[in-house]
Amino acid sequence: MRKQNSIFENIDWLLVVFYLVLVLLGWINIYAAVYNEEHKNMFDLTQSYGRQMLWIGTSLVIGLAILVIDGKFYAAFSFPIYLLMMGILLVVLVVARDVQGARSWIEIGSFKLQPSEFAKFATNMALAKYLSALGIRLEDMKTKLQPDSSSFSLWL
Repeated sequence: MRKQNSIFENIDWLLVVFYLVLVLLGWINIYAAVYNEEHKNMFDLTQSYGRQMLWIGTSLVIGLAILVIDGKFYAAFSFPIYLLMMGILLVVLVVARDVQGARSWIEIGSFKLQPSEFAKFATNMALAKYLSALGIRLEDMKTKLQPDSSSFSLWL
């Protein structure tokens, strides 16, 4: 019987510490750049540094969730996630408003979402799945330019 390894065994903890230090320094820089005598609390959600801390916490939770989810999930659902994101990007063309000359944000109440950021992740997953398929040779120019018809079955 094979021993189940902890998901935290193969993490480069030095890199995690460097990342957290850089995030903390960035947060402190935001606090210093927009310092307001009336709002001295760093966790004040009415200020940009308070909202930034909220997003830092959210990103740490999402990162942990991504780490906990089995890698087979990403392999199995990479193409459906990609197709879903392409559909959402088509929705952006219809419902998005112009924000400083860019038509890339969907507003849901007071929350704004830029689906192109998630589409980058979905595209990377789908491309990794495609390139990991059997019979894909990166040396072939055809592979670099367009998927062949035999690999199209991977999408379905």
